[in-house]
Amino acid sequence: MTVASPPRLRDHCLAPERIDAPASAAGRYGRMFDLPALDSDEAMLHRIGAAGGFCDGGDCKDHSNVEAGWPFFGQYVAHDLTADRSPLRAHTDLAALHNMRSPRANLEVLYGGGPVGSPYLYARDDPAKLLENDGDLPRNHEGIALIGDPRNDVHVFMSQVQVAFIAAHNRLVDRLREDGADEADLFDEARRALTWHYQWLIVNDLLPTLAGDELVDEVLDTGPRWYRPSGDPFIPVEFADAAYRYGYSQIR
Repeated sequence: MTVASPPRLRDHCLAPERIDAPASAAGRYGRMFDLPALDSDEAMLHRIGAAGGFCDGGDCKDHSNVEAGWPFFGQYVAHDLTADRSPLRAHTDLAALHNMRSPRANLEVLYGGGPVGSPYLYARDDPAKLLENDGDLPRNHEGIALIGDPRNDVHVFMSQVQVAFIAAHNRLVDRLREDGADEADLFDEARRALTWHYQWLIVNDLLPTLAGDELVDEVLDTGPRWYRPSGDPFIPVEFADAAYRYGYSQIR
């Protein structure tokens, strides 16, 4: 008895318009400013991070209005933008740091290289869909999660965010089938729709919550004031290793 091979969808490595693989020269870090090294009162930093301190709710616990889930969604976004796999000794040399993600909010941590580039993420009998596992992440026989970024299984909050994105993509595939979409287009169209929803959430909810509506509106109206790369986009270390770390203080 001959078993037919499952259909393979055409794959554009995440998007028809994408030409920058994560390992390309575009995957880099850079600086926006020439700043001196941080010099802080270490005792004060310990008090901020201690149990009952500011980062643990502390004297601001009655004034916090940030939903508990947003810091974890923000962590997911961070994993989608940056992945520093450089050895520790290279961290003193900015040019030696390599970002294994493209600096775009494109759900690379969800889709990997697509059904052809990362087939282990997808259902063999329906390659337009990501693998599911009854409320948990899909795993191999060693219990290792089959996902685009292992950091999204470091704790239950992140793993459940990943589960939610997997389910959202697969439901979009179902909806497209119901609407009569061509089988060859299912993956690309579902990916595009979910990515647009994800980007909408970042611009219209996450960023206003973090930075305020006024600043977000200003950037959308007039463009960035400080981040103006002359060539390929890059991840500023002032963002990745400083400003965006603010999100950790939101987790009570």
